[in-house]
Amino acid sequence: MAALSEVLAGAWEGLVLLLSWPNILYSLGGTLVAMCVAVLPGISGATLMAIAIPLTFSWEPLPIMLLFGALVGGATFMGSTTAILFNIPGTGPNAATMLDGFPMAVQGRARTALACSAAASALGSTVGVLALILLIPLIAVVEPHVGPPELLMLSVWGLLSVATVIRTSLLPGLVTAGLGLLVSFVGFDPMTAEARFTLGTLSLQEGLGLIPVFVGVFAIAEVVQLLASGRTTISGSTEARRLAGDTREGVLSVFRHFGVFLKSSLIGTGVGVVPGVGGTVAAFIAYGEAARAAGRDGRFGEGDIRGVIAPEAANDAKDGGALLPTLAFGIPASAGTALLLVALQIHGVAPGPELMTSRLDLVFALIWSLFLANWVTSLLGLSVVGPLAALSTVRTARLAPPILLLAAIGAFAYRGRVLDVWIAFGFGVVGYLMRRHGWPRITFIIALVLGPVVELNLNLSLRLHELDRIELWSRPSVLAMAVLIAVTLIIPRASRLRRTP
Repeated sequence: MAALSEVLAGAWEGLVLLLSWPNILYSLGGTLVAMCVAVLPGISGATLMAIAIPLTFSWEPLPIMLLFGALVGGATFMGSTTAILFNIPGTGPNAATMLDGFPMAVQGRARTALACSAAASALGSTVGVLALILLIPLIAVVEPHVGPPELLMLSVWGLLSVATVIRTSLLPGLVTAGLGLLVSFVGFDPMTAEARFTLGTLSLQEGLGLIPVFVGVFAIAEVVQLLASGRTTISGSTEARRLAGDTREGVLSVFRHFGVFLKSSLIGTGVGVVPGVGGTVAAFIAYGEAARAAGRDGRFGEGDIRGVIAPEAANDAKDGGALLPTLAFGIPASAGTALLLVALQIHGVAPGPELMTSRLDLVFALIWSLFLANWVTSLLGLSVVGPLAALSTVRTARLAPPILLLAAIGAFAYRGRVLDVWIAFGFGVVGYLMRRHGWPRITFIIALVLGPVVELNLNLSLRLHELDRIELWSRPSVLAMAVLIAVTLIIPRASRLRRTP
């Protein structure tokens, strides 16, 4: 692997390539396309990359790197706009943002939430890129030691966030978490390849899909709740000035809660390095950790601005980490990086030590394009915060039909199946009933996201242990994460004991 001095030299060469004419057009053009399309729920950077691959067969590797970096970076913040304004997640990771972003919009702080999301997104990507530059020389040492046991412990730590975000009775939280785990088990068993809970239909063998479930539990359920509430607008007011919020307050909130931002960015970078976990897990782990650290002082799920900072910072920081295993070992860390690998292989660029040494300029052209796309998206997003925030004053009768249409489009665009639309509306009913009866949807979503990761790596870890291939408790990384889990469990209880008279 390259030394740090070589990495810095490659970073400079990559930046020069990005800013050269006409290379900059590939990055800016890809960013604008991603911004426009990512407003539609379910259309992510990975979706755009899948469309772009057959259109770029004749391109050289450098434009491919620039374009694909922009498509990923340009889709992140815009996905949060629909999550905050309409409770519709643009992508899976944005589902964590809407847990507090949408309540802020309902409270008349839509502008504040959007500005906070933009700032956390741009600054989070900065942390991810800086961490990537520092970690490139270390990836050859770290990556061989990350296996199923480490992935299992990381996922268990993420599941612990279920307990930290429960603010009411424990039983409803445990029940909805169990329901989330059951839903995550629909489809093929990862070890035996046997179909489970598919009702004998081929369509359910791939699982229910996160996006249709997210759209149903939040977006559709929220529309039903809005219609049932009798409010004339999403906030109950028709005056935009009363619910616009403050852009400056949203940006400065990232610095006021800098500890939350930095911790979430590092969590996102670390989770991004782990293959197969992805931005959704990073966002929810960061959200859960922020909720745990806040304790009873937080109002997570009710419009706490830290609930916007944490997932947005983690979601953008994870992109830098995700490029490490992808480019160094050819191990995709997410759907986007998997498609990036396909594009690179089509154009004769093989990931591995050679790419990370002799072609660092090409690697950093991709990294800087991703970085630029995140900042351009956030800055342009801030410039249209006013019109976007004003959308929350649109009358309910005019707002509900297009939201339901967007929800249906987002569910269908996920896999191009009508069944996903029915799944979305079915879980819309489930989400509405949860909200009506005060059962937490947060625990359901966290368990749904982390269930497959826990199951797969638990099975792999146990099987490898049975074959004497690994000794679980002799691995320092497993022991370190076990300590982290124990601390996560002990600290909240110790805090409650100290507050008890």
